[in-house]
Amino acid sequence: MMKDTMSFQDCVRVLFDCYWVRQEDNPEVFYAIKKQESDLEAYFRNNFRYHLIVEGTFAKLEKIPFIARPSMGILSFERKQSYMFFACLLAYFEDKGEDQQFLLQDACEAMLSYAPEEVGNISWEDRSTRKAFVGALKFCRDYHIIEEIDQQIENFRDQIDHEVLLQTTSMFRRVLTLYFSDLSKLQTIDDFEHVVQKEIEETTTPKQRVMRTWFLESALRHEELTPADREALNCEFESWQAEVESRFDSMHVEKYKSTSAIIHSEYQYGQYYPNAWNNQTINAAIQWATEVFDRVRSGEIVPDLYGRIRMYEREAFQIFLTIKEKFHYGWNKEFTQTKSSEAVWKMVVEALGQFSIIKPIGENQLYCFDLAGRITGEYPKEETQ
Repeated sequence: MMKDTMSFQDCVRVLFDCYWVRQEDNPEVFYAIKKQESDLEAYFRNNFRYHLIVEGTFAKLEKIPFIARPSMGILSFERKQSYMFFACLLAYFEDKGEDQQFLLQDACEAMLSYAPEEVGNISWEDRSTRKAFVGALKFCRDYHIIEEIDQQIENFRDQIDHEVLLQTTSMFRRVLTLYFSDLSKLQTIDDFEHVVQKEIEETTTPKQRVMRTWFLESALRHEELTPADREALNCEFESWQAEVESRFDSMHVEKYKSTSAIIHSEYQYGQYYPNAWNNQTINAAIQWATEVFDRVRSGEIVPDLYGRIRMYEREAFQIFLTIKEKFHYGWNKEFTQTKSSEAVWKMVVEALGQFSIIKPIGENQLYCFDLAGRITGEYPKEETQ
């Protein structure tokens, strides 16, 4: 059975790719993790200073990033207000306890007292407010923090008096990341960010900080490292590279002037980049990076001493128009007819930024990093047939 054959490296990959692994959803994977819990816990503690939680019905790796990115947020939340409701719901669940049933309308009433004063009045007559609350509730449901017992959460968007019977699970207690510091006395988000950053800087090693970024992000930008961390990376890169590659058959660590990254020899994006292989935005981003890299090889574009290419946004957009002219035959209607070139380019920019290929700087300028040369490519064959 899989629980006897699933390797250590596969367990590591799953724990990084998944928010948590439930016994009910993936019993084979869960038992494989449970069987290797001791080795996995030691690996995560020594190489990342991460907590591995394995309980009776689920496993979770507490993944604290080296640098927080917008893409690490809850992407299903369309409004900032959903984050506020989510935090209030966790406090509400804590007061109710595990496996306790409650009504949606009771939760609405509770939010009025749990919400911070600076939020102001909450009006459930406002559809956008109900939509934000539904977003928070749906996240709780989809991540098994609560369960729907009777009726569906979504109907509250359009019906202010819609009722749903819900129930808490034991998993809400494991949602918040376990930091080593006592955060109970913090008053503002600035205080929180300061304490977390101080903890990372003072309690983790350069290796642990680099490994966090390699495993959590598409690339590490060396300019974001401190001088001491950059020196450690330069001195220890070969040993860290050998350690990763000896553990993981499909991972190869590569280092360039401005970036370093884990390159996967197998096609595996995990849940953080769903449907990326068939995503038009990703294909266009690859084609843009390929065009830039071709111009570097031909000498038309010259990177700086750190492997970065500085360009104005209008120059980057002109390159996009070039690849649109070259490859529009394979693009879908949304990219060629429905949306304007400017709107499509904005989507591509977001993807390029998420993959650490570009970074906005100054006024109407951006950096393109040397990682662009590593993702060059064209359409999958089946899409052009």
